[in-house]
Amino acid sequence: MSDLNLKSSYEFDLPAEQIARHPREPRDSARLMVVDGMHREDKVFRDIVDLVSEGDCIVVNDVRVRKARFFVRRATGGIVEVLLTDDMTLPKRRFSCLYRAGHLAPGETLCAVGDPCVKVHLYRNGESREALCEVEFEGEEPVIEILDRIGQLPLPPYIVKQRKTHGDAEYEATDAQTYQTVYAQGGSAVAAPTAGLHFTPELIAELKSRGVGFEHLRLDVGVGTFRPMQTERIDAHVMHTEHYCISEQLARTVAQTRARGGRVIAVGTTVVRSLEDQYDRFGELRAGEYDTNIFIKPGRKFGIIDRMVTNFHLPGSTLIVLVSAFAGHEAIMAAYRDAIEKGYMFYSYGDAMILSPCSEAKA
Repeated sequence: MSDLNLKSSYEFDLPAEQIARHPREPRDSARLMVVDGMHREDKVFRDIVDLVSEGDCIVVNDVRVRKARFFVRRATGGIVEVLLTDDMTLPKRRFSCLYRAGHLAPGETLCAVGDPCVKVHLYRNGESREALCEVEFEGEEPVIEILDRIGQLPLPPYIVKQRKTHGDAEYEATDAQTYQTVYAQGGSAVAAPTAGLHFTPELIAELKSRGVGFEHLRLDVGVGTFRPMQTERIDAHVMHTEHYCISEQLARTVAQTRARGGRVIAVGTTVVRSLEDQYDRFGELRAGEYDTNIFIKPGRKFGIIDRMVTNFHLPGSTLIVLVSAFAGHEAIMAAYRDAIEKGYMFYSYGDAMILSPCSEAKA
């Protein structure tokens, strides 16, 4: 029997060819595995309209992925990659970032690749080649406008690696649309809430026409989403902190849905973390802005969500721990083995699952 507090209990072997390099087109043609305990069905994502009922409420994360990745050139000609980790919509000039480079003099001036008129200064905190640092932009133009002009969406490293392996372009013009949900509105994320990438405007309209609520929250997905657990015992892992916002409308709609016996269906782990953090704080949703470092592990009782839509996650990650806590460890690992055997595609541009809670997860 697996020790559910060990990272190794959440590992699996995935053939590299099942790491999705590109999304399915159209979006809602992605495969969808329906998991209810040890029972599984294979569908396509647009079939979700038949898996929810009038009076249910789907909750999505409407954060927008920003062009947080850009390149700058040193006076010597060397190129430095920079990834902003702050909210780049804020009206300031200095931001936290990660960058990859050898030795840089503190405050060294570099020019943006693509627009040498954009000058920045980098400050390192620590000695590692990929250290948490700060970048300061010269001038007065809003930084978000600069990044819209010179930046790239920060695609997950595994997509870039697989594209390199297969001789594809690392970044394609279509990524600006496909690595963004159709309902993305504001905020500042460095990674997409990928379970929502499968929705189309037509699918959303069909759900609403059937009496299904479709509500938004916003969690600013941070760089911590890429970081694996460094400890074998999962209870020793410290989660990164992310900022989220609950609206009055969402709080009211979820309360009404639960009162009439409808189900709350969370799209993605960021929505799960936000809603269940509210349950831990208040036992309900309350409008406001919050920070959370919640780590959802097996043994948890879920108090807000009734079903979950999610993609297939990396082995040994906090996200596969989360979905195992909800649907059951045995059921999830069996579903992953089945998905690999059937050729499902994994990770951000991959296929999806819709999960029901195991008996241990019900509050």
